Amino acid sequence: MATFLLVHGACTGGWVWEKVTPLLEANGHKVCAPDMPGLGKDHTPPANVTLADNVEKVSRLLDKMEEQVVLVGHSLGGITISAVAEARRRKIKALVYLCALLPTSGKTGRDMSSLEPDTMFRLSRQVSPDGLTYTFARDKLPAMFYADVSPEDRYKGMERLRPQPLSISTTPVTLTEERFGSVPRWYIECTLDNAVRLKLQRQMVKLTPCKVITMECGHSPFFSNPEELAEHLEAIAKS
Repeated sequence: MATFLLVHGACTGGWVWEKVTPLLEANGHKVCAPDMPGLGKDHTPPANVTLADNVEKVSRLLDKMEEQVVLVGHSLGGITISAVAEARRRKIKALVYLCALLPTSGKTGRDMSSLEPDTMFRLSRQVSPDGLTYTFARDKLPAMFYADVSPEDRYKGMERLRPQPLSISTTPVTLTEERFGSVPRWYIECTLDNAVRLKLQRQMVKLTPCKVITMECGHSPFFSNPEELAEHLEAIAKS
């Protein structure tokens, strides 16, 4: 049996994994799906949150776990799990990027998304007046995040979004071959993703090679294809 630590993406919370977690737990796995600082039910003011805060939160959770963990990052969560792998490589069995930003050393999340300048992810972002957080244009959300998701899940998802700390996207990540590079990496590409489009997903994997699994779905496979996603995560844990 495996232990999974699931890191959500921008503006969301640990709630995005609510369909996947019970599927994994039903098969005897342990699952931890925390809220990142300032998001979900975490009450840290989002304007104050740094990438180091995310790394510290995930690292503290890893330090309490007895066995190595399959560390999964969705979307912007790919930045956090990369930085965590550099800090805690011995605690991680595998890194899994779920249609996620996969940074190269010295680059930011924004650098990676700008490899494809006209993505809906970038064009629909609305930065707060103080420049410290952002949200997404509400009219773009259904097509961007929830194109193949049931109306009920789409509504529930949109109602729980919160402003995203900008610094997670603008802080460069330092990655070394010795630390980050020593952890096995998987990329689950989502072919119908309108937020991090397939072309960008494949471009990032070309820069930082991973074993690749393909899902025919949009940006929220934890809602649209939870059973298939859980099966892929279990297969990675067994490999």
